[in-house]
Amino acid sequence: MKNNDIREQMIVAREEYIKLIKSELLGPGSEFAVPDIEHELISSSPTSRYSVGILYPQGNHVNQDSDETVPIISESGEESDIESVEDVPADEVVIETPTSDTRNYEFDETADENLDEEIGLSAQYMPSSMGITFIIRGNADTVRGTVSFSTYRNAKIPDCIIPFVPDDPESYSVPSELSHKIVYDKELMAIRLLSSTNAKEIREILERDTIPENEFFVVKKILYRFADFCRNGFVRVPHTAEFKLDFSQGDYIDGNREIDDTTAKVTALRTKISDELWSLTVMLVNDIEEVPAKAHHCIFQPIIEISSANNGFVFVESNPNSDPETMDDEERSLELLYRDKKIYGTGLGVSVDWDINNDGIGKIWSDFFPEAEVPPMSFDLPENDMVSAEKLSMKYLSDLDGTEKGQKISLLKSLVNLYKAWVDGLEKTAKVLDARYQSAASKNIAECKRAYDRMYAGIETLKRNDNAYSAFLLANRSMFMQRVHLGMQSGTANIDRYPEDEQIAELLRNMDYRKADDGDCRWRPFQIAFLLMDINSIVDDESPERDIVDLIWFPTGGGKTEAYLGLTAFTIFYRRLTHSAEAGGTAVIMRYTLRLLAAQQFTRAATLICACEFIRKDCEAKRHIYPSYPLGKEAITIGLWIGDTHIPNRNDDAKYHLNKLLNVKEHYYVRNEKDRHNKFQVLKCPWCGTKLVKDDRDKKLVGKWGYNMRDKHFYMFCPQEDCDFTTQLPIQIIDEELYRNPPTLLFGTVDKFAMLPWDGRIGSFFAVGSDNRTPELIIQDELHLISGALGTIVGLYETAVDAICGQKGTKPKIIASTATIRRAKEQCSVLYNREVVQFPAPGLNSEDSFFACEAEVSYENGVFGRRYVGIMPSGKTKAMTEIRAMAALLQRTYMMVLPDVIKDKLWTLTVYFNSLKDLGKASTLVDDDVKDFIIRTANRMFTSRRLIVGADELTSRVTTTELNETLDKLEKLEYSHENISAKRYASNVLLATNMISVGIDVARLNVMLMVGQPKLTSEYIQASSRIGRSFPGVAFVQYDATKSRDRSHYERFRAYHESFYRFVEPTGATPFSKPARERALHAVLTAILRQRAGLSEDKDAANFDKEYFADIIADIEAFIIERIRSINVRAANGMKDDIEDVKFEIEAFFDEWQKIADECNESGDPKVPFHFGRRYMVSPPTAGAKRLLKQYNSAGQDFAIETLTSMRNVDTQVKGKIVVWEG
Repeated sequence: MKNNDIREQMIVAREEYIKLIKSELLGPGSEFAVPDIEHELISSSPTSRYSVGILYPQGNHVNQDSDETVPIISESGEESDIESVEDVPADEVVIETPTSDTRNYEFDETADENLDEEIGLSAQYMPSSMGITFIIRGNADTVRGTVSFSTYRNAKIPDCIIPFVPDDPESYSVPSELSHKIVYDKELMAIRLLSSTNAKEIREILERDTIPENEFFVVKKILYRFADFCRNGFVRVPHTAEFKLDFSQGDYIDGNREIDDTTAKVTALRTKISDELWSLTVMLVNDIEEVPAKAHHCIFQPIIEISSANNGFVFVESNPNSDPETMDDEERSLELLYRDKKIYGTGLGVSVDWDINNDGIGKIWSDFFPEAEVPPMSFDLPENDMVSAEKLSMKYLSDLDGTEKGQKISLLKSLVNLYKAWVDGLEKTAKVLDARYQSAASKNIAECKRAYDRMYAGIETLKRNDNAYSAFLLANRSMFMQRVHLGMQSGTANIDRYPEDEQIAELLRNMDYRKADDGDCRWRPFQIAFLLMDINSIVDDESPERDIVDLIWFPTGGGKTEAYLGLTAFTIFYRRLTHSAEAGGTAVIMRYTLRLLAAQQFTRAATLICACEFIRKDCEAKRHIYPSYPLGKEAITIGLWIGDTHIPNRNDDAKYHLNKLLNVKEHYYVRNEKDRHNKFQVLKCPWCGTKLVKDDRDKKLVGKWGYNMRDKHFYMFCPQEDCDFTTQLPIQIIDEELYRNPPTLLFGTVDKFAMLPWDGRIGSFFAVGSDNRTPELIIQDELHLISGALGTIVGLYETAVDAICGQKGTKPKIIASTATIRRAKEQCSVLYNREVVQFPAPGLNSEDSFFACEAEVSYENGVFGRRYVGIMPSGKTKAMTEIRAMAALLQRTYMMVLPDVIKDKLWTLTVYFNSLKDLGKASTLVDDDVKDFIIRTANRMFTSRRLIVGADELTSRVTTTELNETLDKLEKLEYSHENISAKRYASNVLLATNMISVGIDVARLNVMLMVGQPKLTSEYIQASSRIGRSFPGVAFVQYDATKSRDRSHYERFRAYHESFYRFVEPTGATPFSKPARERALHAVLTAILRQRAGLSEDKDAANFDKEYFADIIADIEAFIIERIRSINVRAANGMKDDIEDVKFEIEAFFDEWQKIADECNESGDPKVPFHFGRRYMVSPPTAGAKRLLKQYNSAGQDFAIETLTSMRNVDTQVKGKIVVWEG
């Protein structure tokens, strides 16, 4: 089945799936829906069956001692469903009182976190009312509306019907022994109950063994269900009523009681805003006090609806129109961009939706199961005659295509001309905008013009600079080759590939890039535009654009990675072509914040570097296959530089772990040994996909290790003999090797840069001690994660990076990327002390920046978005709702009748948690309570249950091997009958934290349950964007009713999701604040001085001489002081700069260093050893030896300065004592 066909069927399947989950959690429709869904018959109390949209009688407060994970029989007959009907039915033992249970769940697991909120909201745990607030213009004296809801009554004998379709409906009759109890109704195609029954009576009938064997199993299930109906059956009673609110006697109304002879009432409040402008709040209340609440006095599935059609008013948007004069530039821009996103109402204990046109005509209603579909972004060019998608092919723009230079340059100009024409159109539109938007519009348009001017300048450089044009061609060729090889791996990823794989060998032998198809190897317009915009930043060391931070601000899944990988390739080739004598060493540094993100992106970057190295080796060959260029003899390589927790940082350690792997001779040892000793991160060849590890396959040891040692130096190779890198891969991961031979592309986490003051060898990455140029380009991915405490420390260490990078006179270009950020200018200022320019520049609408346009959802045309569904429980705990939601999501997928390829896309449920603590609780729930509820659901629907065998995890607490295996399983192992027959089971449940928020792209993941609203909107967007990336996806968001922030998001569900990029919270960092300086200023000073003064060895701390290094120290102080001043000027926040304090702290640190050095050097012969401290990281110094630095929070009574080795663990524990005063 083709992907387009899958998407079409998935759209339909997703709609059905959401309806099924709604019927399970809100109702009606959770059972057989007989005689119809409006009058459903259920076999347990509706307060137990449903979790959402219940209004309880007043006076019910939270029962701290009960949790609904423990069955309470007086409320729920579902306890009888726990056992499978094939076993002894639970109905055989009728328990009349609540049972005790060894499990004891607290009401709120996070009580310590939100005690204050819990106290304030406890009365709303079992809500008795709901309502909506909206604004109208016109006559508000009389307001008409409609309410609909349901109540449930106890089932009677005539209500008890169960659908049944026998083999021969015309002649079928029930077994004679049961004719006095049940009868088959041909018209309804169902079995009716004739007289009351119970489990004991049914057991006696069944024990007679007179029912035909072919009917016994079905009849047994039906009979026990009738016993449930008799014991605890309920029938839904729907209610619909119109109401009239007469405000002639006052602005508060409380007279619409006993609606449709129930306990429901409507109350309302009217508030005057101005002439003919009113705020209305309409509430539906359960107007009875009853403790404890009885099911038949509860109100279910309530809806309030008000239409302008039968009223004398129109609706008015309730967006807060703030005064533009009080806004900053960014706020004014957001006001402009989102001016068409209108909000017409807010819910109270419920969400709200509307269908209202621009004239205010339409209707508004409450919704307990809100849905919002976020439209997809289109990255295609508008229809035009100038540039076709085919011409943006990487192959066409490379030297593999013989088209002359002039034509290619003309094509690039045509692309920019299209953008310029679009910007010209904005200027015309801006003239007719409201005055409040003019300032923001003119600034946005100016940024757009600046962008296309830079693009034109880049094209001009390609036209006149031969090296720049050659680098451009080579960058396109390497990106094309990367896409070809990633495509080849994707096409052969159905099974693991080992060295003897003939299919891989054949593909490699027949590889001809001139003939390779380029259908999937095209630039998105913004990617090639970004490359053009930054040409001069790389080519011209003196370009003012080199000092700008270019921020790629683009939606998730838009292709940011390819944009900066393209610039990376251009930078590498231009450096080789233009600065051949100084081109060695590290040219580009890429930094990430999370281990998983680094591992995922490293694979794509490694494939590109393999392509670059393939090109270089071909150019060096005597008989080169492709066009040749002088790219030098030094290999183009990539290095992974991350913490020693995940990688052996020394060759000796690498050898130890490698020997352990090489010694594995039996298949049953390999998994355990890989878990313990495979620290080498790269598990398959990035060029051909061949595995670099051995595996246990069908009780045989298969594969070869792709790791080795040569002259005590670690290296990797591809064990596939036909691979171009069978001798050695251009990849290195061992720190010692990276310092010895700095990689062309250094790929690492920001954490690792905390080692700058500890290890002088890090200077090799910045060309210290060599004739090479310093790095040309630094890339920071997911910039929004560099904020708060981490951002503060990163910003301080960035001072050292900037100083060391620029010590040869050339600063690096800095690129950052994100999909979610606010206050980017301020953040980049404190982090990098540079101006930031956003690309693409915003236009006049959030929906359109030319390079990314919001597509209109059209299922007929196959255009779909990501669907969000809100769930906030009524009278259910967080844990209980989580259990029920997970069980419903898992079992309902299993029950749906779908082709395997469609069901696979809904099969794996991703459950996202805001903390490891919450996730840890859930992992036990999956193994226990979730399985119980799956059984209940299956038995209730007379179907088999879904088998759940544990949950997979993507969190920081799993090992790298497990992490990679889980990712591999998610991508490759699909749900299908063939796989099930072969006992290959796709993942059922994936538990995850914010580790998956960035960098994960698995097409199979299309269903998510988010447990609680994440603390930041950026995290919410990033995490939910992991699903539905290739096919229609749905994210169910379970809100915590005890948290006011969660309630607020639920009550404004539609408004939030229609423009949630607008609600991204500003991020910040304060690198030169006093606490930050106390923590790390000395580390920055140490790092810079070591590289400037050549103190690279650990023992060189003793060589410090303040007088001798006076000039260097003065330069460092001036650099830091000037940086602080520049940041404060750019921030323009009027804050005190503490410059005098900083000067004092700098002098005090160097004085302390000098004091220790003098003490050691004057101690006689031999001198007392004095080190920076790297050699004492494991244990403190002994025998009088001294160190300048010691690990933060480490042991040791010496007076060394506590220094970070990670930028994350910046907090410390505070010890305390309780003193009891008795007197």
